[in-house]
Amino acid sequence: MDVKTGISCGALAWALISFADPAAAQTGPETEVVTGVDEVVVTARRRDEAPISVPVSVTVLGSEQLRTLAVDSLQDLRAVTPGISVGEVSGGVGGTVSLRGVGTTAGSNPTFEQTVAINIDGVQLSRGGAVRVGQIDMEKIEVLRGPQALFFGKNSPAGVISITTADPGRSFEVETRAGYEFNAKERQLEAVVSGPITETLGGRLVVYGADMDGWRDNIAGQAAEAANAIRPGSVTGATSGGPQQTFFFTRGTLKWEPTDRFDARLKLSYAKNDGIGYNQAGGFQRIYCPNGAPQLAPQATVLNGGVPNVALEKALSVDNCRPDATYANGNINPAFLVGSPEGFTDPSGAGDYSQQLHSLELNYRPSEWLKLTSVTGWAKNEDFRVDTYAVAPSDAAAANDFSGNTGYTQFTQEVRVSSDLPGAFNFLAGAFYESSELETYTRAIAAGSPKFLHNIDGKTQSVFGQVLWDVASTVELAGGLRWSKESKDFAVSREGVPQPVSPASADFKNTSPEVTLTWRPTDRLTLYGAYKEGFKSGGFAAATNTGPAFAKPLNALYLPEAAQGFEGGVKALLFDGALRLNLAAYDYDYTNLQVNSLDNSSGVPVIRVNNAGAATVRGLEADFTLRLPQVQGLTIRGAANYNDAKYTDFLATCYIGQTIADGCNLLLNPSTGRYTGQQLAGERLVNAPEWTGSLGAAYSGPTAIDGVDWGMNIDTLYKSEYNPHPELHPGALQNDVAFLNAGVRVFSADRTWEVALIGRNLTEEFRVDVASNVPQTGLAARTGTALTGGLADLSGNVNRGREIMLQVTFRPF
Repeated sequence: MDVKTGISCGALAWALISFADPAAAQTGPETEVVTGVDEVVVTARRRDEAPISVPVSVTVLGSEQLRTLAVDSLQDLRAVTPGISVGEVSGGVGGTVSLRGVGTTAGSNPTFEQTVAINIDGVQLSRGGAVRVGQIDMEKIEVLRGPQALFFGKNSPAGVISITTADPGRSFEVETRAGYEFNAKERQLEAVVSGPITETLGGRLVVYGADMDGWRDNIAGQAAEAANAIRPGSVTGATSGGPQQTFFFTRGTLKWEPTDRFDARLKLSYAKNDGIGYNQAGGFQRIYCPNGAPQLAPQATVLNGGVPNVALEKALSVDNCRPDATYANGNINPAFLVGSPEGFTDPSGAGDYSQQLHSLELNYRPSEWLKLTSVTGWAKNEDFRVDTYAVAPSDAAAANDFSGNTGYTQFTQEVRVSSDLPGAFNFLAGAFYESSELETYTRAIAAGSPKFLHNIDGKTQSVFGQVLWDVASTVELAGGLRWSKESKDFAVSREGVPQPVSPASADFKNTSPEVTLTWRPTDRLTLYGAYKEGFKSGGFAAATNTGPAFAKPLNALYLPEAAQGFEGGVKALLFDGALRLNLAAYDYDYTNLQVNSLDNSSGVPVIRVNNAGAATVRGLEADFTLRLPQVQGLTIRGAANYNDAKYTDFLATCYIGQTIADGCNLLLNPSTGRYTGQQLAGERLVNAPEWTGSLGAAYSGPTAIDGVDWGMNIDTLYKSEYNPHPELHPGALQNDVAFLNAGVRVFSADRTWEVALIGRNLTEEFRVDVASNVPQTGLAARTGTALTGGLADLSGNVNRGREIMLQVTFRPF
């Protein structure tokens, strides 16, 4: 750092000190003040801290904001949190989450763990199944960005989404809420009963149900008359739209506080989602057609007895090939269901998912300065699916149709001891254990198709600790690390007969340190700098096996992913606490990024897993919240993130039809004379826009009617262009976009009732967060050659369209 830069940084810090506390030059910090802007407790370091003082880049959404914005699931976070990407995919993986452009990439591999971990009531969930199920009755969501090695169970190299659900209070409470979303014809009903059972025991029960017709319209039926007139039976049926699903959720909570030194919290939750097949519901639709229309010549040829039929191809081509609220996906051909191994007979398919999550937290304080904590967790995910990947009105080839089941069970135990000493030193130490079992298969739906069952058993052991040192009254130095060992065993059987695999087990060890220096010159200003490392273990990738027994051992191993780098930030409460301002800068290097994709180049969907060599993620982020004393009830908020996330070394597979001139000029296959690889160094990461941001406002105040208040909110979220395709196919590039959300509510001053109208994506913008190739499109033989014209059509998962929800809440107690 040169002299001018040092002077400038010093001047900025002094200016912020002056705004935050004019008397800061003469006095040290007083007891920390929590203002109206800074009212949510943050537990990012497993201690109760105010957002102004915690030296972590974190976004916190409290219960009131979650309720106002109707955030009931992780997918809803896309509408309120810049820089986060949440996508849903089929195949047992459930979904993908990324922060700062880093996350688990597209694909359908249920063996993949998330790069962004989900933590619910202290239990770490590293599988994407948490994306599918709602998390109702939430008290708080904390979005921690960057590597999180110390405090949240297993390491996460990209970040953690920590969810805290509501506990019973000291008074009896009953709440019912009904909602109706007009565009999707979605009906919601929620009920909460909470309160004391005895003087020391409290209970809370929430039950939630929803039923949705769907916001997507299926136009596959428009092809039926013309196509069936040319070749009878070409289009055998289609759903009216999607998602067409029902959802049920319940959670019971018991909180016991027999003394002021001990408390226990038990949470039991269950969620179930039932629906039609993911693609029959429009989960994937055609978003790009290089020829201007769907490539359905292979479908038409098969339907016409092996003879090309241009008229039939044209009749089937009703899809507009762009992301929107329409799709053209037919049902599974009933003929292919005859003799189905599962005995499944419904052409509309199935997408049934369930999750159980139970946790027990025990806290004991043997003295005023010592706290012992135990968190025990048990989770079970079940995923049954029957689907077609034809992505067309017709289902001409049985090779496009699959069924599968994924079962995942995990047990976790974490123990911690933390101090609150009056002196200069404090500490936190703990240990973590996880045992998991995964059983999954995906197989062709046709009669006689073999079942390749993949089993992966895992064990994780780790110890972690941190020491806090108050170097001075305003300066804190924190250092810690986590040591981890993960062991995984892998086995595959074909119809019960073990198949050869090598290796059949693997161990992954890692030590991730973290050091943070924090300066709090006043109780309204915090400056910090940190060095962090993060780690995600390697593992074994389940494949879609449909053929004979293995002729040679299968190597399904992929390598661990790691991150290291620096970040620093400034947090300030300015103008007597009216303005909260957070600034952060970060610079991280990632190695062996785990990349998951769905390869359809052979005409049959095949899961591919690779490790990208290296990437750098650096950027700046800022957010603010302003409450003007002159306008009571008005809150203005905003956020911006500049994110330069690029591969520095990634020898990736070529996308279908990519020519030598387009960069497919590596890894020559001597048997075909075609290249198969491309170097993506210098390209942006998947789902990594350079800019994201938001700007919004909320107001609440009295009406002209005594005892009746009202409120409103409006938010705009922006992200620049990005590419959601694992091989960065240029046809998948998504243009920059701004989403508009708004709501208005009327409620009694005592909050016994409330009527709200909630709108999201009001301008109805559509973008894709997961993209892959459409099977049996493109010319794979032209990939890696000089021949053009071989590009495949692309399909993708599209965000939900306009939502207009009417919500009525009643709280009689």
